[in-house]
Amino acid sequence: MTARAEKPPVILLGGDINVLSVARRLEPIGVDVYALGTSASLAFSSRHVHGIDFPPSSEPGDAWLQWLTGPKAAALQGAILLPCSDDGITLVARHGEALRQRYRLTEGRPDVLLALLDKVESYDLAQRAGVPTPKYRAVRSIEEAVAAAQWIGYPCGLKPRLGHVFRRSFDAKLFVVDDRTALEDVYRTVQTQDSEMLMTEIVPGPEDAYSSCFTYLDDRLEPLFVLTKRKIRQFPPGFGLGTCHATDWNPEVAELGLRFLRGCGLSGLANVEFKRDSRDGQYKLIECNARFTLNHELLEVAGVPAARIVYNRLAGLPPPKVARYRRNVHVLLPMADLRAFRELRRRGEITVWQWLRSLLHVPHFLVFRWTDPGPWLHAVRRYWSQKLARRQQPAPAVKKLTSE
Repeated sequence: MTARAEKPPVILLGGDINVLSVARRLEPIGVDVYALGTSASLAFSSRHVHGIDFPPSSEPGDAWLQWLTGPKAAALQGAILLPCSDDGITLVARHGEALRQRYRLTEGRPDVLLALLDKVESYDLAQRAGVPTPKYRAVRSIEEAVAAAQWIGYPCGLKPRLGHVFRRSFDAKLFVVDDRTALEDVYRTVQTQDSEMLMTEIVPGPEDAYSSCFTYLDDRLEPLFVLTKRKIRQFPPGFGLGTCHATDWNPEVAELGLRFLRGCGLSGLANVEFKRDSRDGQYKLIECNARFTLNHELLEVAGVPAARIVYNRLAGLPPPKVARYRRNVHVLLPMADLRAFRELRRRGEITVWQWLRSLLHVPHFLVFRWTDPGPWLHAVRRYWSQKLARRQQPAPAVKKLTSE
């Protein structure tokens, strides 16, 4: 029997760049990697991935469940299911009993996994664990939203409780509103989706005030590793996708992250993000993801083989030991970071020299790799296609629409 045949295959649920990173770490060590998603995924262009293409859908988990429990996936019995998206988390948490008859599932209590997808429940869990959060309040009507905004203070944010569901209709995680009129206008637009929302405080601080704790807790809630990183830039600035990240060691963020996860009772892989409040210096919880995230590659290049740790745990193999990791390792999304720099420079918040100096650390690219160029070529085509599409679209009806 070959080494590849001895290792159970992996099925990655949703995701994009994170799927690519996990596949590039597991397939070379003899693991067959399958990914459920759409052909738009960068990972589908990788030589390390067997892509299972599904048409774009408002409820992708339904189609995935039908395929996973049907005859087409029978040959993959015993495979390991790893969520790389919130839809993947939802599928595993809600249908664990049916899926467990055929597959090995990720660690983590289903009720906690689902609670962490809900921003209100996440903040409630944090408060019970003694972890600081922004001021927040769940709202179900314009009247409740206005009252909450008056309590929080303007400017404030209106965001969905379930972001992955909301983004199927709106390309945003957060609406920033400066006054009551703006709030009422935005709320009338989003309430057509019958989505529960929350009002939240905007935590003040610069772009690099975001810090995260990555860890894996075993069934005794003891960490197999703990890594912290900071976000250097994001696009759009203020509330966007991280475009440049760097590892560091922040003991306060590490302690808060572990306190939050242990308070939740969550085992398995997790990333807890905080932002340092410039008013009082406290780190406030932003969100927690109990899955592989966009910048997973940062862990790997810094010396934390997180994909192998997760895989070995579920395959019944001893996980690799992590004694230390490299600090000040940078990862980059070049085109997105260039857009972030241009916007920050326009605002007077960064100079050309400051931007170039941040790139002197020889950053690792999240997508590009000489030995696997397909995803990068796909990304270039997708970037220019989206750029052309944006030019052809009319201006949005809702102003100050931003995404974290």
